Amino acid sequence: MTARESRAIGGYFELELPRVDAPLHGNALRFQSSRAAFLALLRAGRPTAVWMPWYVCDAMIEPLRMTGTPVKRYRLDADLRVQSADLAHGEWLVYVNYFGLCARQVDDVLSRFPRERVLIDNAQALFARPADCLATLYSPRKFLGVPDGGYLVTQQPVDIPAAFDEGSLLRCGHLLTRLAKDAEAGYADYALAEESLKQQEPLRMSTLTERLLASIDYDSVRARRVENFAFLHEKLQRYNRFTFRYDEQTVPLCYPLFDAPTGAREALRAQRIYTPTYWPDVADAEGAPDFERDLPGSTLCVPCDQRLTRDDLEPIVQHLLDRLA
Repeated sequence: MTARESRAIGGYFELELPRVDAPLHGNALRFQSSRAAFLALLRAGRPTAVWMPWYVCDAMIEPLRMTGTPVKRYRLDADLRVQSADLAHGEWLVYVNYFGLCARQVDDVLSRFPRERVLIDNAQALFARPADCLATLYSPRKFLGVPDGGYLVTQQPVDIPAAFDEGSLLRCGHLLTRLAKDAEAGYADYALAEESLKQQEPLRMSTLTERLLASIDYDSVRARRVENFAFLHEKLQRYNRFTFRYDEQTVPLCYPLFDAPTGAREALRAQRIYTPTYWPDVADAEGAPDFERDLPGSTLCVPCDQRLTRDDLEPIVQHLLDRLA
């Protein structure tokens, strides 16, 4: 029996966490991050090239650089659908389920391209079901208070790393600081934690992260996000350039307000309301189309997560309505 498999009895107590035992994506392979999972998948499948959208996190480009896999780019249309991509033999295509709101666009991709060569990036769609395709990726920390972790659901045989990630303890500073103090106090630790996940060889998800994920009431998280999004959508949809089609199965990352009022992000930040930008480096990417180049700056990602109530959201909505009127 190894030290990991044995259990000490008595002594001091650990952090007490409930055990819900209703994990998401129970059949997924578990890595220390979704980018590490993508790296393992690339090494297993060895595509001749991968088609990527221009509008994508650089973390998804990093594994392609590490494996020397050629990258081809495709454009999105105004509905965030793939405009065109001519997949040659051995090539893959990656599509992002943007904001967790692009289920119909995912269906469109799977109807137009060979499913066995399509990877769906659900980093922004944690609750979406795995697609019937080559692979689906998930990044729990985009939705939950965990330090790291990534899920990979795939038909491709992938070698599971022998070693576990031992860095999770060092990535928990911002989680504890925000709980004990506030968001600003922990931001530097958050940035360091994100930086520590770069250029990493694939590892198994840490025991700590698995245990944290096993303690989360996913039904409660799902219900609150859906409720918050519905409220924001009711108030802001007539001002939004993007038309959302969603149902009770859709659990959004945020409420993306396309063509948001100029200065709204800065005004909200002054009130300690933080709206992330996905992904600012696209605006300066050489060769990026105008539509994708404009998206990071013109899209306001209003939080709708499980920590928020209607009382939290009403002042945000009123502030935006005052600027949109």
